[in-house]
Amino acid sequence: MRVLLIEDNREISKNIKRYLELDAWKVDIAYDGKTGLEKALQEEYNIILLDGMLPVMDGLEVCKKVQAQKNTPIIMITARDELSDTIHGLESGADDYLVKPFDLKELEMRMFAVLRRAQKQIFKEIIYKDIVINLQKREVEKGGEIIHIPLKEFQILEYLITHEGVAVSRTDIIDHIWGGESLFESDKLDVYISNIRKKLSPDIIQTIKGYGYVFTLQKS
Repeated sequence: MRVLLIEDNREISKNIKRYLELDAWKVDIAYDGKTGLEKALQEEYNIILLDGMLPVMDGLEVCKKVQAQKNTPIIMITARDELSDTIHGLESGADDYLVKPFDLKELEMRMFAVLRRAQKQIFKEIIYKDIVINLQKREVEKGGEIIHIPLKEFQILEYLITHEGVAVSRTDIIDHIWGGESLFESDKLDVYISNIRKKLSPDIIQTIKGYGYVFTLQKS
């Protein structure tokens, strides 16, 4: 997935970019508000990380202008003494905020959470070949017929869909679905994935060898 990071601190930007790209995110950086706004409006991003205090144009103004034209999710990144501005940012359409300094793992988890909320609105219904997946009704049709998908299999499918295009590790799937149960056998995940493929399509979920799985919508 593509991330736009609008942050004037080059050291912070470098650290965030390096960390996220290790997890297969594609990160573009803008070091001032005006450049960030231009990128946000001209290109397509899955999520924007937006610093509150920026040169040329501040983060609050960038947030307002982006939200006026696009539905791209935004996480505000702010110093503790800028919290009041961040609250205004949330009122202007930002989806979440994070106070500096922060743990990069927490940032990524916030990003996933915001994307899940946004994508559940966008992906109310997924169409893949002759398969229709309705996330709200938790129904799956293939060739016009309802396919029974047990709860755990549907939860795995939904989790991968809401991370569409991003390789998700086996550990993350297990932690999300089973809460990191110590007795859960990792090999069982392969069985669930195999069942989903048999019922829907062999290529609906791709294996990333030695890492996990990815769901990618076919491009027409």
